[in-house]
Amino acid sequence: MAMTLADKVTLARLGLAPIIVCAYLLLPVEYSLCFWGAGVLCAIAEYTDLLDGRIARARGEVSDFGKLADPFCDVIYRLSVFLVLLLPAGGTGYPVPTDLDTSDSALHTVKQLVFAVGRDENDVVVLGAGLAPWLPVLLMVIREIIAGALRSMTASRGLVLAARTSGKIKAWVQGAAIITIMAWPACWFQLSSWHLTYAYWACWVCALASVASIIEYIWVNRELLRGLIDRRKV
Repeated sequence: MAMTLADKVTLARLGLAPIIVCAYLLLPVEYSLCFWGAGVLCAIAEYTDLLDGRIARARGEVSDFGKLADPFCDVIYRLSVFLVLLLPAGGTGYPVPTDLDTSDSALHTVKQLVFAVGRDENDVVVLGAGLAPWLPVLLMVIREIIAGALRSMTASRGLVLAARTSGKIKAWVQGAAIITIMAWPACWFQLSSWHLTYAYWACWVCALASVASIIEYIWVNRELLRGLIDRRKV
């Protein structure tokens, strides 16, 4: 069966994900070009998430493939962005003094990862920080692994787990966080320590929404999952 227009719009997020990663890492940090490039592409990706469902309903092309592909493409795209945010933007990231006790340190209280991004004219190692803290990103990744594993186990038994509104809220929160995390350094055309503070808390809000959604997902489907466990015991 030929792919519908809605399906193509959905799959566009898979194609945008590696381009966003490359834009964030390879475009220069000067004039916030890496944030502009990645941010605009993220905005397009988020728009496709709003558009594909509307197109499918308007054209009467709602399909099982689209229902499966939409969350899959969302997860691949959003996790790709959050994971690349762990790395230094433009290959240099936010400057971090080698003496982290100095008053101008960009990492007073936040927990972003710090990388050696080069050496200066005095052959001193130059440090750069990524935007996202690692722990909330890890929680988001674990959430999606658990959700995917549960769907696979139930599907193998011909069972379907009920979707939850909390999952959609989680996706909206993540989308808003991605756009704003990219937008602040882009709109300011410079790197500021408060960008890291904002990204820190935005990622934690996303992580909490992710954990809450998977807890509700498991709780609402507990009878179905209990039946799956009972079948395995037989």
